[in-house]
Parts: sequence; structure tokens; C-alpha cells
Amino acid sequence: MNRSSYFLLSLFLIALTVCTTAQAQDNVIRRMGVSKIPERGLVIQAGAGLAAVKSDICGSFDCNDIGPAFSIGALFKYNSFWSLSGEVEYIKLGASEKTFQDNITFESRVIEVSGMLVYNLLDSYAGSNNYRSLRKRFAVPFIKGGAGFVYYTPSSYPTNRTPNSDITYDRLRSYPAIAGVIPFGGGIRFRFSDQFSVAPEVVYHITTTDYLDNVTRVENTKDHYGVVLVKLLYTPMPKNEVFTSKRQGIKPFKKKK
Repeated sequence: MNRSSYFLLSLFLIALTVCTTAQAQDNVIRRMGVSKIPERGLVIQAGAGLAAVKSDICGSFDCNDIGPAFSIGALFKYNSFWSLSGEVEYIKLGASEKTFQDNITFESRVIEVSGMLVYNLLDSYAGSNNYRSLRKRFAVPFIKGGAGFVYYTPSSYPTNRTPNSDITYDRLRSYPAIAGVIPFGGGIRFRFSDQFSVAPEVVYHITTTDYLDNVTRVENTKDHYGVVLVKLLYTPMPKNEVFTSKRQGIKPFKKKK
């Protein structure tokens, strides 16, 4: 089993541990699940994590120089299953040849703008009938996919160049450059309150360019990258609950005169 498999397995085990712990603390989870806010509306999200690339000079996890990844965006919940998200991500990619035969190392700074459709594999509501809008699940797995574009600036240089050296290889095209991208993946959202949730996720990104590493060797091949993020989701509380209820199609409670 390679390092990437261990990494993904570790992420799965962490999520499984959180779910198991949640079940053991049933009373706490029940209290956390109580909500009067419908599963619909705007959610602000921000995340941080790690990124790895698959390109002409690096086709595995071992040759990667794992870089940071940051994201910010918004999610609109249409209902308890479907959501639409828009995100801006900053990713730093890098890798080196496994041998010094070609003596190439690269790093690339990527800004990605994308829109994705998000589908919950479980209903966000845990209740039923008249209690449906008052009960929310603690853990909800989801999948997502969409499209967007990347704005990238790569540079490549000799792997064995001396420290503080500014020697670089020639640019194969004019940078910065823009290319299309198709991101898809999934994760689990853990709900802690009406306002805050945490969502670890894994997303793979297929691009339409072969120049993320400033190297092209085989025709009709494109560079890809994967990102593991942990996101914080914030749901703004409505200022007017009566107005929000009407907009959601829910009749507000009226006091008897």
C-alpha cells in the first residue's frame, strides 16, 4: 500500500471514529440536533488542507512536494439533499523527478474558480412528520462535482541546483495561463450547531492543460491534482424568523389573542 492509500485510509478512519463517538454520546448529539432553522439558504465556507499533483514528471504520491491549499466560498442549500456551491481556491503544487536523469523540479501556483453541485447521501433531517424540521443529523456524507477554470503560473528548474540559485528552465508558453478544470469528490459534514459545521473532503481536479509543471512529453495527456481540505461552514442566523419562515413556506407560530 502506497503513501496516498495510507493517507486516504487515515482520513476515512478519522471520520469513522467521529461517527462512532457521536453514537456513543447519544444524548449530547440529540441536543445538538435540535433546530428551528430550515435546511435551506446561504452558508459561508472556508477551508485549509493539502494538495498533490499528477503530471509528466510525477505520476505518484512519492515524488510530490505536498503543498498547501486554501479555499473560500459560499453554499446555497436548496433543500435537505441538494446544494449549489461556488468556491475560490489557492493551491501550491510541486514535484521532482524520481531520478536525476532529467533533473527537473517544478512548482506551480494555482488559483481555481469553480461551481459545484452537492448531493447529500443521507437526508439532513433525522426527524419525521411534524418533528422533521426540528431534528438534524450530526453526520451527513456527500458527493460533489462541477466545472470551473484555473489561473496558473509554473516554474521549473534543475533538481540539483545550488541553494539560493535563480537558474530556471525556459517557459514552454506564456504564463500566467488559464485552463478549464473539472473537480469531483466527496466528504462528510459534521453539524455542531445551527451556525457551525465542519466538513473534511477529498476532491480530484482534472484540468485541460499539460503545462501545470512547465513540462510536456506525451501528446493528449493532461495534468491533474488532488486536494484534501477541512472546511468550516457558517450559517448566518436569520434576523427575522417570521420573514424567513414565510420565505421557506413554513407557517410561523401565532399567539392566541
